[in-house]
Amino acid sequence: MATSFKPPSKSLTLRDYQFIVLVVFGIFVFCAALLYVNLNYINPLGGGGGFYLPWAAGRAFLFEHADPYGTYVPEHVQQLVYDRAAGPGDKPYITDIPFHLIVGYFPFSLLSDPQLARAIFTLISELALFGLAYLSLRLTGWEVPPVFAGLFVLFCVFNLYTFRAVLEATPVLFLGFLYAGILYAFHTEQDELAGALVAVSCYHWEVSGPFLILIALHVLHERRTRIFAGFAMISAILLILSFLVYPGWVLPFLRATSNNLRSDFGISTQTVFSHLWPDFGSRLAWGLTILLLTALAYEWNIARRSHPRRFYWAACLSLAAAPLLGFRTEMENLVLLVFPLALVFAITYERWKRFGGVLIFLLLLLVFAVPWAVYYFAMPRMGQVGEDILFLFFPTFTLTGVYWVRWWAIRPPRILFDRSRLN
Repeated sequence: MATSFKPPSKSLTLRDYQFIVLVVFGIFVFCAALLYVNLNYINPLGGGGGFYLPWAAGRAFLFEHADPYGTYVPEHVQQLVYDRAAGPGDKPYITDIPFHLIVGYFPFSLLSDPQLARAIFTLISELALFGLAYLSLRLTGWEVPPVFAGLFVLFCVFNLYTFRAVLEATPVLFLGFLYAGILYAFHTEQDELAGALVAVSCYHWEVSGPFLILIALHVLHERRTRIFAGFAMISAILLILSFLVYPGWVLPFLRATSNNLRSDFGISTQTVFSHLWPDFGSRLAWGLTILLLTALAYEWNIARRSHPRRFYWAACLSLAAAPLLGFRTEMENLVLLVFPLALVFAITYERWKRFGGVLIFLLLLLVFAVPWAVYYFAMPRMGQVGEDILFLFFPTFTLTGVYWVRWWAIRPPRILFDRSRLN
């Protein structure tokens, strides 16, 4: 009787265990250092409303016996952020998050100290930022040289929009990691995981709307039912749990969302163009919205039934175009554009290898330095105009870059001339 051959298993040596312990200890020290910085340097700068809102909503429901969509939560958050009631131009902090997603903040709401809870949440967001940078480079398929990987990570960490996102403690950094995870799960055919990630990222529609529409179109065309299964399973669990603990949350949520929309807080191409060109800015903004929606509809229609390269490029386009579609958004949400920027840098390097490295360095320097220069030098002198320029610069730069590399991003090199250019 023949026996199958089994290769001998290799047991871990003492040096392997020492290396594992060293790595774990290093991660612990790194996280502890970040937590210390968050508590002692980030929190005292103010802000934090992006986290205080769901944290206070969770505590209101769990401990105060108050409606998380009532007036108690905005008043409490305004005191934490402004140390007073919100005034003209201030964000009102009305709860507009579906209750089944607020449930995910309950572990933070168990902490009575808002500063400690915020510091821990900020730590998780910072770790998600590193994950976003890693997956952004991984999805490009770029064999990135270590020096450029380091530069890209440094840019992701220290650019102005990341600073604004960390200071506000917004969930957008974690959402960006989820979006990259969705595409990575698509690429590796982990369909249930992709569906689960979509289920927990279905909010902040001004940021995720175009991206999730493309995902839905692609899933419907490909008939990847396992993605629907993953989405339905997680959504059903969260919704059932939410209706068990708060059966009537839908109407208060819709009412609060309507009040938040009427508050007229945020920045959009309509407001920006009206500031810059009072006579015709509104019409120009509507023209840009129609142009971008037409371009997105065209690209979505092709990408949903095309090869993965085009689908990935269209996903980057959807994220890059979202801030310019006219929806009211906030400056910190622009940090998500580091994701499509990775594709721009990868194509630039691979297409022009002889001087691609220099070009990437110059582009990184430009997109890093200009916002900080506007923030420090232009905004104190120009006021609202400086804020408008700061809002327009990053999405305009990214959208231009995404379209600049479109030809090479959606088409692998097919002719001898193209192949010679890549070598």
